[in-house]
Amino acid sequence: MTRQTLADWLQWLETLHPVEIDLGLARITEVAELLNLRQPGVPLVTVAGTNGKGSTVACLESMFIADGWRPGCYTSPHVLRYNERIRVSGVPVDDALILAAFAAIDTARGDITLTYFEFATLAAAWCFKEQGCDVWVLEVGLGGRLDATNTFDADLAVVTTIDLDHTEWLGNTREAIAGEKMGIARPGRPIVCSDPNPPKRIKADASRLSAPLLQLGQDYHFTLHSQSWQWSSADDQLTELPRPSWLPDAAMVNAAGAVMAVRGALNPIRISDHGVKEGLRQAALTGRQQMLKHQEHDWLLDVGHNPSAIGLLAERLRQEKQAGKAIGMVFALMQRKDLEPVLQQLIGIVDQWFILDLDDDQSHPPAVVSEAVNGLGGAVLGQGNANQAVQAIEQWALSFESCLVGAGSFRVVELLMRAGIGEEHHG
Repeated sequence: MTRQTLADWLQWLETLHPVEIDLGLARITEVAELLNLRQPGVPLVTVAGTNGKGSTVACLESMFIADGWRPGCYTSPHVLRYNERIRVSGVPVDDALILAAFAAIDTARGDITLTYFEFATLAAAWCFKEQGCDVWVLEVGLGGRLDATNTFDADLAVVTTIDLDHTEWLGNTREAIAGEKMGIARPGRPIVCSDPNPPKRIKADASRLSAPLLQLGQDYHFTLHSQSWQWSSADDQLTELPRPSWLPDAAMVNAAGAVMAVRGALNPIRISDHGVKEGLRQAALTGRQQMLKHQEHDWLLDVGHNPSAIGLLAERLRQEKQAGKAIGMVFALMQRKDLEPVLQQLIGIVDQWFILDLDDDQSHPPAVVSEAVNGLGGAVLGQGNANQAVQAIEQWALSFESCLVGAGSFRVVELLMRAGIGEEHHG
């Protein structure tokens, strides 16, 4: 097959390795060595955790840019375009650079098979080196210990909130999952933990590795005010910090962890007061409690898909409801997520549901979701594709002030954006 476009390559990558997830670092590490990528020569920050990785990386990226750095940031999954996964100074790299990276990796790997995610991770590193990035920020895809990003040695490990997710791979207790996430830590190198209720495993592993641990609530603190917040550590304090509008109160732990990461956690990294403030002011994240406008309707898009993330969304929706708004929800969920724990957090808040058909046999069938919502006492307006969802839920909302929501999966946000929900709106 001749692979001339990014779409050609991505289609090919999906067939390259026999399984989608093949946890283990031997293959990717060998190829990374062949490409001379494992020693970037600049500070490398790896971010692991169940919830809050994306917002932590968004805050880090924005603070680095505001302070004059040239960060390379690798995140997943993408919402609309593959290029979103690999950013230099906040801008997705262009197709040509990714194609050059893919070609270099394909040549170097010989007969070594790589998964889609491993190819993407190597491509990000290749692009960052090629573009002369002066700090690398890698978001872990799944777990930490055996994730492709862990082929690179973190100078600074950031561990966000730990919750039950991907239990079939990572274990079914917070302690077991914390052990997997802590796999990104390296002996003697600092760890920032922004989980306000950390599993004991985090401190134990840090001690075993003789790695300095900076723990929220012990080594650094933050206080929220209505329009701003303040942050402090043993020898540092920042006041009147701007609040990213898309971060609810309970998720501000992620911003606080990001600030700790750039204010003394790692010697080569020290961002100025101005860089922190301006970075927090500018930080943005697609699909994380993102307010958009469509046909005069307010839409809130959120990729949250596990109980903790949905809990944050529920908190935000209660505020909208208290402000007198009716809540309409376009919703779908993948089958690997338990339906009832997610629905139960939303059922008393959402006034009207539309169940989105993702056209994916890995998702809960719309009829099953509708039945579950009805069984819990919710009202289902209908089920169908994204265009039908937008039309039906906006028609329902015509007669009163409302907040329309798309949530439950990255796919929900993607499909709604492709259906036209997309003009930024800051209310």
